[in-house]
Formats: sequence, structure tokens, C-alpha cells
Amino acid sequence: MTTRRDGGCLCGAVRFVALGEPMRTLQCHCRFCQRVTGSTSYAESMYPVDAVQFSGEPMARYSHKSESSSRQVHVHFCPRCGTTLTLTFERWPEYRGISRGAFDDPNSVSISSHIWTSSAQTGVVLPAGIDCFQFARADLAGLPQAPARFDAPRMARTDNA
Repeated sequence: MTTRRDGGCLCGAVRFVALGEPMRTLQCHCRFCQRVTGSTSYAESMYPVDAVQFSGEPMARYSHKSESSSRQVHVHFCPRCGTTLTLTFERWPEYRGISRGAFDDPNSVSISSHIWTSSAQTGVVLPAGIDCFQFARADLAGLPQAPARFDAPRMARTDNA
């Protein structure tokens, strides 16, 4: 039986159904994700584009050129309440990131890795036993990068730079 996860925006105008397990769920600490959320990071579950169906109000979209890849990242959000629901990517058109906090049960997906920890804000704690990448999981050529794994939780940074 296929796993089904439902979710939606704060006001309920946009709903979605995600079928199957996400490929991974990332906690991203890059400056783009900090600005998209107005917080320390953005958690997203990666799905094939066709595994997620949206209903209700058509979403608004904002496109932004990534500083690292120079490709467009598309932020899709509710036009009424502004909730960011999903990201799509020029670099990976076959995938979409679903905002973990938009799932009706956000705890039904677990964070599998932290990325862009080099940009993490002061006070962010990286968990033990989870892959942590200083930058992206892969470089611009698509080559996988080596993660760090910690035996105990640790601060992402101790300076205020």
C-alpha cells in the first residue's frame, strides 16, 4: 500500500497529497532558505514532481536565482496567507521539495540530513548521528560530497560572523 501524506497552508485555501515516501528530508541552513522562512532554516521533503497533487486555490510563485548554482529556484506559496508550500528547481525539474511544516503530521517524515551548515546561524545545534554537509549534498557537477557525522549534538557555529 502506498503511503499518503496530506497537508496544506495555514488558511486552508491550498491542500496537497503526497504519495509514497520522500527520497529524503533535508534541513537547509543556506541564506536563501533562512530568508524564505524568516527563520534559521527550511525543512523540505523531496518528492518526484508527479507524486504530489495540489488542490484548492492556485499557488502564487516567486522565482529566485540561486547564488550557488546560478539556476532558478521557484517558491510556491498560498496567495491568501503566504505559506510556503513547495520549492521547485530549474536544476532538478523532476523533483519538488514539500515544506515539512505544511504536512498535517510533520513528524511523519524524519530529517535525513542537514545541508549548508556553513551558513547556519549562531545558536543552531546539529544533531548526533545525522549526515551534515558544509554545503550541498552534491557539487555543481553532481558529485556527492562527504558528510560529517557527530557522536553528540554540537553547535553549528560559535562565532557571530
